[in-house]
Amino acid sequence: MRGKVLVATFKRNFIVMLRAYPKDFFIGNVLTGFYTVIGALFMYKMLFNGVVGEDFLKFAGTGDYMSYVILGSLTYIFVVRTCLNVSRSLITELREGTLESLMITPFRRGEYFIGNMLQQTVATTFEVTVSLIIALPFGLNLSNMNVKSFLLIVILALYGFFGLSMVLASIMLYTRDTYISQNTLFVSMLLLCGITFPTEYLPKVIRSIGELIPVTEISNLIRGTTMLGKGIFEQSSTIIYVFILSTVYIIIGFLSLKRIEFIALEKIQG
Repeated sequence: MRGKVLVATFKRNFIVMLRAYPKDFFIGNVLTGFYTVIGALFMYKMLFNGVVGEDFLKFAGTGDYMSYVILGSLTYIFVVRTCLNVSRSLITELREGTLESLMITPFRRGEYFIGNMLQQTVATTFEVTVSLIIALPFGLNLSNMNVKSFLLIVILALYGFFGLSMVLASIMLYTRDTYISQNTLFVSMLLLCGITFPTEYLPKVIRSIGELIPVTEISNLIRGTTMLGKGIFEQSSTIIYVFILSTVYIIIGFLSLKRIEFIALEKIQG
């Protein structure tokens, strides 16, 4: 029965989340976004005296620095939560001793990972909603938001985050490491993907590296449709680029996982 693995994975993950750590991860992620916004507010008010330069206006297309940082922070929370939990799914199975059992079952990789992604999307959406409410008093302005365009961008963003998760899952399973690989990626995204400042401030070589990570243009799309009210056609070239790049990530991730799963099982057998 198609979809059975997806539903089972979705339910299992929710049960584990509610019973094992219902509050800790939620509070930690909300605080992460809160601290980022507070740090940006202090810099904006105390260091920049509430004024942005002409370069920022040119690169960002707006002088609303706080909305820029808040939306970037919320995007960062979403990508960290989805990438972290989806990519860690197989190595968690390995550590818990259930990877072999999983492999001999009617295991559909696509449904398994999509189930993980959907469960994490639901949980993270709640966290981001709470963070959004907390951020409103700090100057978040959504008056120009293009709702139809935003909904499409959200779907595209989830597609991009899923592709990134697949590649990270391969790296984690092969190295049997989560800490170094995931934190290297997340710190790199914070620097390269324009979370708190436009990527145009970076040197061209480093900026080119950032463009190879879907989060960079996804952040720009989210800001464009919420802060500037841009429609789908205005951002069509960027949307197509993100879709193609995310598809490449998904293909690489699934192809590499098939090989790395065998390597992981061989290592288990000694």
